[in-house]
Amino acid sequence: EKNSKTSGAIYPVYVVDPNSYQLLIMRANFILECVKDLDNSLRERGSRLYVVTGDPVEELPKLWKELGITHMTHEADETGEPYAVQRDAHVKDAAKKAGVSVIDFASETLRPLGNREGGYVANVGGFANNIPTTMSSFQKLLSKIDRGSVPLPLESPGRDSFPEQALNDSLDMKYRPLEHPCDILWPRGYSRKEIGPVWDRKTANKKTSPIVKGGESLALAQLQKTVTARPDWTASFEKPKTSCTEVSSPSTTVLSPYLSIGCISPRTAWHAVSDANAKAKSKTSRSKPPVSLHGQLLWRDFNNLIAHSANAQAPGSWGQMQNNVYCRDIPWSSDPALLTAWKEGRTGYPWIDACMAQLRTEGWIHHLGRHAVACFLTRGDLWQSWEVGAEFFEGELLDADYALNNFNWLWLSCSGFFYQYFRCYSPVAFQKKNDPNGNYIRKWVPELAELPAKYIYEPWTANISILKKAGVKLGVDYPRPIVDHTVVSKENMSKMKLAYDAHKNAEASAKKSKGKQTSGDASGPPKKKAKKSVQTKLK
Repeated sequence: EKNSKTSGAIYPVYVVDPNSYQLLIMRANFILECVKDLDNSLRERGSRLYVVTGDPVEELPKLWKELGITHMTHEADETGEPYAVQRDAHVKDAAKKAGVSVIDFASETLRPLGNREGGYVANVGGFANNIPTTMSSFQKLLSKIDRGSVPLPLESPGRDSFPEQALNDSLDMKYRPLEHPCDILWPRGYSRKEIGPVWDRKTANKKTSPIVKGGESLALAQLQKTVTARPDWTASFEKPKTSCTEVSSPSTTVLSPYLSIGCISPRTAWHAVSDANAKAKSKTSRSKPPVSLHGQLLWRDFNNLIAHSANAQAPGSWGQMQNNVYCRDIPWSSDPALLTAWKEGRTGYPWIDACMAQLRTEGWIHHLGRHAVACFLTRGDLWQSWEVGAEFFEGELLDADYALNNFNWLWLSCSGFFYQYFRCYSPVAFQKKNDPNGNYIRKWVPELAELPAKYIYEPWTANISILKKAGVKLGVDYPRPIVDHTVVSKENMSKMKLAYDAHKNAEASAKKSKGKQTSGDASGPPKKKAKKSVQTKLK
């Protein structure tokens, strides 16, 4: 924002920072589509988007100088994601040197996460390790903040929101949105061996089939189509009852990619759901959180709050096992061959491979599909670390989200929040009852399309004549199972029990050690009562 004695010019800016994302082609395209759509919307209002690419710490000061900027506002990253923390701190230092005043806002969630007015941490005494760690207790906390109300979203700026000089003619051909994913600079500080797969212009030009295209205008249209126009469906929505094997159209709203990149505000989505619920017929049964659509937005806030708390207590710990207060230490194996087979959908289990094929093709899979492949990679079958699974999802998903993605992997690997490790998703039986003909598999694993329904989930049980008639040769057209689920799942349950026992013993030893440290010498003078463990208070 540029101020003068009589007027001020507002310059909307977006920095395409390659170090802020783990980008594969589809997600890179999605982000650039979002940027172009924002630029178009601003131009309709007499303004435009100024796009720079590179390191914000280097590029923003150049822009401040060129435009004569005096004030800058930006969205705060409250999760504590390591790179975001470092980047924002350096940008503020640069702004201070340049005499630019910086103001941040917290609106990535329904309410601020931290120790801000109306924030979650502010309402548990200001200590990040006091936050609720279950969904039910989180809902209770929210209900106590302004009686559970969610702030209304700000109205979109109109033409009157921008002064006449919002368009700078001298800069008309500069700072335009990038046209191609290959225009995104190479991430700083990384070699090609450290990032993969590396893609070039030829690869990037191949046609992709993302489940949605990027942009705020498309996000609002999706909200209208899936929520506002379907009040009865919205009011009765229950996430566990949605289908993960739909082959024509998704059974959910697919708003998550737009929420993850900021095309649409969670508050906008929340109030759209509220309005739709109010218009539903009186006879329509009303679902409630955590399974309702409002519940999905609450899960999103809860996950973000957990990430915020983890990083407040041990900076940079969210998204990893080490030092993460919410993660149990489990001795996972590391087998590159198994991991590659999982990534490429060559496990020999058609339901798992179909999910991975949809992920690679559309950048999205239903939450139950995510559950199945995550369980299969970790505690269910392959015994690989949830960290490598989360990293892979980060690059493939259109709705990749630092807080949500890592929370889900902790949950599904039984490393945190969910501990019933004896409940294991079967890669064969899990979806048989919902899709007995295997239509989902036939779509995403076409090499098995001609198999009879009896064998579509277990092609290795078909005899040679049946396979030959279906045009399938196991080990050639489609792989044999890389593990025997009935065997390894039981072995892995035993491993989980050992890990849990070790965790329990470690906790007991820590408490015992702490007790000795605080008890002191019984023969000495009386001690003051030991204080509670040091708490983390955020500004």
